[in-house]
Amino acid sequence: MASREYIDDDDEELPDASDLGRSRQAVDDVEDDEERDSEEDEDEEDEEEEEEEEQDSGRQRKRVKRAPKRPKAHPREFIDEDGGFDPSEPANRRAAADHIRYDQQRELNERDLAELAQDYKDRYQRSAARYTGDADQVPQRLLMPSVNDPHLFQVRVKIGREKELVFSLMRKYLDKEHTNNPLEIFSAFQRDSLPGLIYVEAHDSKQVSTALNGLVGAYVSSGIKLVPIDEMSSLLKIKRVETTVQPGAWVRIKRGKYAGDLAQVIDVTENGEEVGLKFIPRIDLTPRDDAMGGGVDPKTGKRKKPGMSIPTGRPPQRFFNVEEVTKAYGPRSVGRRQANAYVFMNDTYKDGFIEKDIRLTGIQTDNVNPTLDEITQFAGIHGEDGAHRTDFDLSAIAEASRKSATAVLQPGDHVEVFEGEQTGVYGVVESISGEIVLLRATHIEIEGQKIEVPARSVRKRFKAGDHVKVMAGKNTDETGLVVSVTDNVVTFLSDLSLQEVTVFSKDLREAAEVGASTNTVGNYELHDLVLLGADSVGVIYKTEHSTFRVLDQNGQTRIVQPHQITLRRDSNRAIATDSQGHEIRVRDNMKEIDGEMRKGQVLHIHQSTYAFLFSREISENGGVFVTRARSLVSVAPKGPGAGMDLSKMNPAMKGGGMVGSGIMTRAPRDRLIGVHVMVTKGLQKGYVGTVKETNGNLVRVELVTGNKVISIEKDKLRMKG
Repeated sequence: MASREYIDDDDEELPDASDLGRSRQAVDDVEDDEERDSEEDEDEEDEEEEEEEEQDSGRQRKRVKRAPKRPKAHPREFIDEDGGFDPSEPANRRAAADHIRYDQQRELNERDLAELAQDYKDRYQRSAARYTGDADQVPQRLLMPSVNDPHLFQVRVKIGREKELVFSLMRKYLDKEHTNNPLEIFSAFQRDSLPGLIYVEAHDSKQVSTALNGLVGAYVSSGIKLVPIDEMSSLLKIKRVETTVQPGAWVRIKRGKYAGDLAQVIDVTENGEEVGLKFIPRIDLTPRDDAMGGGVDPKTGKRKKPGMSIPTGRPPQRFFNVEEVTKAYGPRSVGRRQANAYVFMNDTYKDGFIEKDIRLTGIQTDNVNPTLDEITQFAGIHGEDGAHRTDFDLSAIAEASRKSATAVLQPGDHVEVFEGEQTGVYGVVESISGEIVLLRATHIEIEGQKIEVPARSVRKRFKAGDHVKVMAGKNTDETGLVVSVTDNVVTFLSDLSLQEVTVFSKDLREAAEVGASTNTVGNYELHDLVLLGADSVGVIYKTEHSTFRVLDQNGQTRIVQPHQITLRRDSNRAIATDSQGHEIRVRDNMKEIDGEMRKGQVLHIHQSTYAFLFSREISENGGVFVTRARSLVSVAPKGPGAGMDLSKMNPAMKGGGMVGSGIMTRAPRDRLIGVHVMVTKGLQKGYVGTVKETNGNLVRVELVTGNKVISIEKDKLRMKG
């Protein structure tokens, strides 16, 4: 039996207890390293998952540079080696992982808020730069000028040239801005409330004098005054006038076709910028073809819309009448809105008035002073059924008249107390203090006593036989004898026209002078046809002290002075053709075939197109009106042979006799025309010229010096040679 070989294991080296302990620690270290690696892998996986989620949501986030992680303290570093295995170690690891995730989520949230703030900043940065905010508001006291700022100098200039000089300074400053000698001023301005003065901003008065040197109208030699610092700001203050308009108030329109017309306020808008007005319309009842939509634009070839034509003149005031308008413009031109309201050319007409919204800046609210004629027009309208209206409220007129009467009272006026305790007392005004009038009574019972009464309770007193003069209104400067007095309305007989004129007593005063017995001012008389310009003529319908009132061929009235009239025209031999082809001559009685159907005697004919007529039945413009000759017809019918014989105008059609025997005779040519003359009197004394035209006693002379044509009387000339 073979003996088993005995292997002695004693030769092998076995680890001792210390080596065994060290190997166990190494194993634990390896396990700890593996655990750290696994935790780091989990963290990286979490980060990758979060990045994928961010990419899926479409949000681009910037990578946040993370701080290097500190090595985690292993649980065994806090546990005694001899303590053995700690069963709670996995729970600690889970808690640490939860804290890490919480920190990461917080960082993500903070990053979201930062990016959101950056987005808002980028989006609103431009608008924020425009809006300065309350931080730029500077207290008013810090904006006041000081001694270190440029000074303000006052310079006297010619009245009426203030704005022109300010603009001249500006142009002069711009011309010299980039030269070697620029103007050393900062600004210049003027105030309308301070006529004859301009203000220049500079450091020294010499700089102002240099800037104004050479400008005509600046009185530098009279002195340049320094404006005190405390008064500089007041020169630039703008005083805003608050205008309040109440329904029922009277106003006047400033611009347009209705400029100067009286209107009454209906209502006011909520913002107070527009007011609803009613006033008497001005409708042209003799329109041209293009005004009724029958014209064609020569440029575009398209048919014009109704009402788009350029008006030839200012039509007279007349209340809206449906029948007249439809007859002139067609039945489709007027639309009905209510029982008594119509629409014509986009305007609303009610009870004969036009109702329109106008901006507050386009009306005049102060010093309206409606005249009695205007008030009569407003009060004397007729309704749709033709009945006269008597429900017109005159309280607003009475109040306006009472307020304006206070302003026209003067010491020496004869007045009467018409309300209050002293009603019926009359006397003479001694003095006026604000709203109180001191009068000396001339009443029999209290004659000589002085009484104080409110100014609004007195009115001027006139009696029949007094000679008065109109101070305001349409009949200004007209004089006459008082015929009757009713309350505050006075009727007098005019010295010029010998017609009765009715006005308010507040617009009158006693007149010692008597009105002129003739209607002549200078070399021109009433109803003369005068040349106002190159293509404008008119007829004088009223003469005043030094001016005329003229009605031109477009129906517009003007106020002109004698030196503005170029020449007086003679139309005695002028001929025109009426609507039936008959001749129209001066002094023929004609009537209109459309429109207002006015009648009158022909005063003048201009260019065989326009006819000026006069009618005593018309009070407007002194009875003078203008119309086209083609819209007239003779009052007395003419026979078929009364037409114009055109054969007389052509000498070739005249049989027998000398050629030209059928031509109308002309006045002989004045021998003075073409003669060389010398002026012997007046401003042009000594000037030499040639006579170009004669008209009665007036001669038009073309001067040799300057080729200027003047009008002068014959007795101031003598023939040269």
